[in-house]
Amino acid sequence: MTGSASRRGFLSGLATLPLIGGSVALIGTPSAAAVPVTDGRLDAYSEWLFMERRLLCLEQHPGFDQADRFVPANTGAKDFHFPDFPTRWQDLPQPSTRAALVLSAVGCGWREGRL
Repeated sequence: MTGSASRRGFLSGLATLPLIGGSVALIGTPSAAAVPVTDGRLDAYSEWLFMERRLLCLEQHPGFDQADRFVPANTGAKDFHFPDFPTRWQDLPQPSTRAALVLSAVGCGWREGRL
C-alpha cells in the first residue's frame, strides 16, 4: 500500500473508531478541515502531540523517567510519514493539514481556547 493510500485508509478508519461514549463521525474529506490553519492552532496541536506522547510513554513504561527519549522501530507506523520511494514526504499532506481533525477527534477543546 502506498503512503497516500494508507493515509486515506487511516483517516477513513477514524469514522468507525470505537471510543468511550461513542464514535467519531467525519463528513467530507477528513484531511481538509474547514477551519483556517493558524499559528495558534498549530501551537495547540504541537503541545497536544508532545503531552500525548509523554503520557503514553509514562503509561507504557511506568517508573522509567526517560521513556520518552526512545521511539519504537519497525512497527510500520513510520510509513505514514515516510512512504516508499518515489513518494516524498514533502509531496504528501503535511501535519498542519491534520491539526484541526486530530484535535477535534480526541475532544481537545481547541475551538473554545485562545486560538
